[in-house]
Amino acid sequence: MTTTLAPPARMPIPHARLVACYAAILGTFPYLTLKISWVTGGTIGLRDPSFVDSPTMVFANLLTAGMDAVAIALAFALTYAWGRRIPAPLVLFPAWAATGLLAPIVLSSPVIGVDLLRSPTSTLPLHDWVWAVVYGGFTWQGLALLTAFVFYVRDRWPALTSSRTRPVGTVGRIAGVAAIGTAALHFAWAAGSTFALVPGRTAGLSARFLDVVVGVLTLLAVAALLTLHRGRLWPRLVVVWTGAGSMVGWGSWMLFTTVLGGPLAEGATLVQAAVYAVQVTVGVLAMVAVLRRIPRTA
Repeated sequence: MTTTLAPPARMPIPHARLVACYAAILGTFPYLTLKISWVTGGTIGLRDPSFVDSPTMVFANLLTAGMDAVAIALAFALTYAWGRRIPAPLVLFPAWAATGLLAPIVLSSPVIGVDLLRSPTSTLPLHDWVWAVVYGGFTWQGLALLTAFVFYVRDRWPALTSSRTRPVGTVGRIAGVAAIGTAALHFAWAAGSTFALVPGRTAGLSARFLDVVVGVLTLLAVAALLTLHRGRLWPRLVVVWTGAGSMVGWGSWMLFTTVLGGPLAEGATLVQAAVYAVQVTVGVLAMVAVLRRIPRTA
């Protein structure tokens, strides 16, 4: 007599994970709608349609639309079982990039909202409601993806929550010291300094507060990096992940807009581009220094 073994039942996905997944996907729709409209010749949200006609703006809109498409794929990968079979770097890199770009916006969203209400934008090429849709969508995506990512890490690497590790090496310490310098620059810009910035350009409340947020996240990452061996790894890993990601994410975006966008044509200095390039490099080194200290059993 033979016995037929039934295939193992699939574990149901908890409702919280499904909500986080589809909330993140829903949060991309308004932004994607705007980008698709602008790339295909639409005028949704535009006061001046010529604003999106230049080759640089077409490329930027395609790039940012692609980033939101990656966010949709990431939300699925963080939620369904097949996502845990994907090689770790293919999941961790876009998740880290998303954290770096979205975390400062999430933390700055109250100030951005106040700034949008108090500052007239009638001279800008976009209607007022576009800014609310864009930044509101980014905040929504950031919170939803963060929730999905926490569930994912807890399932795939449960040992991380109790792991300990050894101190970072020379590269990590050098990255920490250099990161303090980049944080100091962000605080100086937030205070009104124009060092390495476009001459005559003044930053608004939102931009200054974003500088404060990036500076604080950077200093927290340095503190976690240099005390990595004290206590549990998990809390310090989260802090370095967020702080180094913010350095790389915002540094890369500002480097892109400085080199290819309008500011360069208006007199942006090479020093400004160099500052962002250093920030990106330091953020990568800090993250690599931590990843090399993660126990192989985690």
